[in-house]
Amino acid sequence: MSSARLAAYLRGGVAPGGKITHVGARDATLPMRSMPITLPGTVFFAGESRVWGGGRAYYDPTIPGSTPARAYLITAEQFDDVRAQEPPVYDRILELGVHDGIRMLTFSSELGRSSAALNPPSQPYLETIATGIREAHGWDTATIQHYFDGVTKACSGGEELR
Repeated sequence: MSSARLAAYLRGGVAPGGKITHVGARDATLPMRSMPITLPGTVFFAGESRVWGGGRAYYDPTIPGSTPARAYLITAEQFDDVRAQEPPVYDRILELGVHDGIRMLTFSSELGRSSAALNPPSQPYLETIATGIREAHGWDTATIQHYFDGVTKACSGGEELR
């Protein structure tokens, strides 16, 4: 979501609030454009992030709800290089549709929420996601917090709100 986070994947370096230095992509060119999108389904947090601590975000289109997201126009090579900088648990490529004749893709886990070890995300990770939501969708702090309350509640054993 965050443009600074994506820049660390493409140009190399540490994302604001992160703990890991990324090697960058073979082509360090920043995206030609980006746009806000809303995806059917929702995110959940599981496992342990080596970059942020706490749970990693995964997208699951089968969980009822909606997910604010951001589409970046990058090359297929850049997509592969970004994915290669993530742990192998992001083992599923999802096709999200077509926009202006361009396929939209993301990656997530083959595991769904019901078979994952849920783990709440760290505050720095949520702040990075919030930055991206603000940049892409223009949401205010209260709206972002309400969204986070819904998607993180399942990590603490509560019912999901989204």
